[in-house]
Amino acid sequence: MDIPNSPEDQELKNVIDKLAQFVARNGPEFEKMTMEKQKDNPKFSFLFGGDYFSYYKCKLAIEHQQHPSAHDGEEYTSEEMYQGSKDVVDILPPPMAMIAPLPNPPPAAPSMEDLIQQSQWNLQQQEQHMHTLRQEQVTAAIALAMEQQTQKLLLETQLDVTEFDNLLQPIIDTCTKDAISGGKNWMFNNAKTPQHCELMTSHLRNRITADGAHFELCLHLIYLTNDVLHHCQRKQQKDLLAALQKVVVPIYCTSFLAVEEDKQQKITRLLQLWEKNGYFNDETIQMLQNPTLGLGQYQASLITEYAAVVQPIQLAFQQQIQALKAQHEEFVSS
Repeated sequence: MDIPNSPEDQELKNVIDKLAQFVARNGPEFEKMTMEKQKDNPKFSFLFGGDYFSYYKCKLAIEHQQHPSAHDGEEYTSEEMYQGSKDVVDILPPPMAMIAPLPNPPPAAPSMEDLIQQSQWNLQQQEQHMHTLRQEQVTAAIALAMEQQTQKLLLETQLDVTEFDNLLQPIIDTCTKDAISGGKNWMFNNAKTPQHCELMTSHLRNRITADGAHFELCLHLIYLTNDVLHHCQRKQQKDLLAALQKVVVPIYCTSFLAVEEDKQQKITRLLQLWEKNGYFNDETIQMLQNPTLGLGQYQASLITEYAAVVQPIQLAFQQQIQALKAQHEEFVSS
């Protein structure tokens, strides 16, 4: 089987050849690290399905055949490969004592089946990496869209969230009846429109689901939520109840999944009360009863809700993955 055409640019050829050697010796984690570090470097586009992708895969397969146990020996670091403005520098292995080598038979050339299997493995590794990057970008895009929605609601309602936080802090610290009553009364006094209700309940969700939120914060604000739910039903405050139904799944499920079983029981008792009093519809109760599944369904609903920012990301990654598959098929058929 012929090796695909190598780059005419000798410097680029050296980059590809050297990287293939390093990946064969250090394993797939070195390739992942290189893809992350050089993702914005056009010279490394061959790692992402660009020109000379087939040549790189072939060189890598050959290196694996010639150095089958190299991964268990010496390793090279990224600093050895990337220094200053140069992409690749010539690296010599550490000096070793001079020992008369035993005669070894020349390494056998990799078979066609071996090259194809190596190409398939490379494709799978790149797909996994692309899926991880896609998820990270989707999550970041949704978070940005939600923040923009919050800023829009702040402009529309002119609600003073700082005042709300000042009332939430005593609830978080002491969780007395007076503190909870103060927070509840403020929410009812400001539940003037659906937009006001959405802003207040979204703020509660953000405080409870924030990274690093401790259990007492979550539990005490859920106690506040429980008190507000009770008065929503008693006073027929439908807008505030509807807004709470939109955020109760991430509020409850995130808090439940973040703690140990004994603490989970405290949250579960509230769910039993909500179910008994009929605060939420059957679909929401089912999501709360299975927090792992419920949180997954909620996150899937965000992808649908913010499709305008998610779909371009998904389409771009789908096209890149299809290009990688096409490169693999071309390599196999060549």
